[in-house]
Amino acid sequence: MKAPDKTLLVVAGEFPPLKTIGRIRTVKFVEHLRQHGWHSIVLTLEPSGSEPNYDPSLLGEIATGTEVVRLPMVDLEERIALTVKRLLGRPAQPGAVASGAASSAAVPRAPAASGATSKGWLDRAHDLTRHLLKHYVYLPDNYRAWAHAALREAQRIVASRRIDAVYTTLPPFSSAWVGYHLRGERRIPWLVDYRDLWYGDVLREWLPQWRQKLELRMERRLLRRADVIVTVSEPKTAYMRKLHPTLGARWETLTNGYDTDLYAGRQRTRPADDGRIEFVFTGRLFKNRRGYPFAEALGRIARRVPDLVAPVRVRILGDVAPEIRARYDEILRQYGIAHHFEFPGDVSYHAAMDAQVNCDYLLLIVDTGETSDGVIPGKLFEYVAAQRPIFALCDRGVTQDIIERARIGVVVPAEDVDACERALEDVLRRAAAPAMEPDRQYLEQFDRRVISARFAGLLNELVGKAG
Repeated sequence: MKAPDKTLLVVAGEFPPLKTIGRIRTVKFVEHLRQHGWHSIVLTLEPSGSEPNYDPSLLGEIATGTEVVRLPMVDLEERIALTVKRLLGRPAQPGAVASGAASSAAVPRAPAASGATSKGWLDRAHDLTRHLLKHYVYLPDNYRAWAHAALREAQRIVASRRIDAVYTTLPPFSSAWVGYHLRGERRIPWLVDYRDLWYGDVLREWLPQWRQKLELRMERRLLRRADVIVTVSEPKTAYMRKLHPTLGARWETLTNGYDTDLYAGRQRTRPADDGRIEFVFTGRLFKNRRGYPFAEALGRIARRVPDLVAPVRVRILGDVAPEIRARYDEILRQYGIAHHFEFPGDVSYHAAMDAQVNCDYLLLIVDTGETSDGVIPGKLFEYVAAQRPIFALCDRGVTQDIIERARIGVVVPAEDVDACERALEDVLRRAAAPAMEPDRQYLEQFDRRVISARFAGLLNELVGKAG
């Protein structure tokens, strides 16, 4: 007789239909774990439908039969703004929450009152409120209130259902509170998954020292109850172990991976002989992920060998932070190459995949910073599945090792314009993009089915030990 399926409670702030790269890891684990006897109940965010990263077509990614429990975001900034409006006798029109673990909850600014003095006062008050919430209340992120609601719902679930293990995936880092309390109250084995680092992440370097120290103590306290701590790369696991040397948890590395089936029916439709050399980047450019050297390198080549650059088209598909776009505009004006670049903004996930399979080179821009050697962007594995050559800007580390070991592209240091210029000119002098001849045996370890099988084995060991 087949043993009954085990049940995993998954706490994930990022899940379809929100178009974040972090959602893919979780939704694929949930799908593939079923083949190993694990049923999942997913506790996640209820989107409003007006988020900038909302894509209802992504609901199709969720495997049929998956239980999904959704809770709305608690937006303190909006609640404060609405309270002030009511006190001032102004109409209240709640705005939509902008979801995303890396950003603060965003709401519309309060409508300006008639008169410059009133408008200035309201704007200053709103800016002060946003600053105080971001720096002193949203610890460690703006999902903290949502996590409290998620904990109450999780407690209700475990009181009525048999839950064999809890899996919290970070960010948002506030999700860890759910696993922490369930482990303490119900003794349910808890596995915490770090897609990004909490303390020391290259995208959280803006935090002041006092807050970094506070969050480190918070992180250490929560992880004392964890049974297993997972990260997505060996350098990140090593960093975490050094950061938390006294923890009794088991340490594991489960990388992100690729899914060839997602691209199986997606064929190239752009003619190979249309005379263009097309580079495509899909994703966000913000904070420490910029890629300026690519634009500068192309500009330098355009000045020296304009005919070489003439057929080049660069498509940046995704959100670009205003300050980064402004710097790009300066570079493009300086070199007179703006007509080679396209910034259409955010596009659907399916449109992004179509662009990936139709380009000549996939442009990969990796975060820079102190711990960037351990960064393996989820985007890398999308690119692997798209099977187009990669032109990567990244610091020395595991991403470079994977690209070079797998023979899937060219890597240049993230901030080195000279190196980028040399490599880019070499690429442009080729008659066409090289045929992909990857080391498939090496890449097999990154197949999501293989990684999910390892995850299932880890869960089985964890539950067996707990039993």
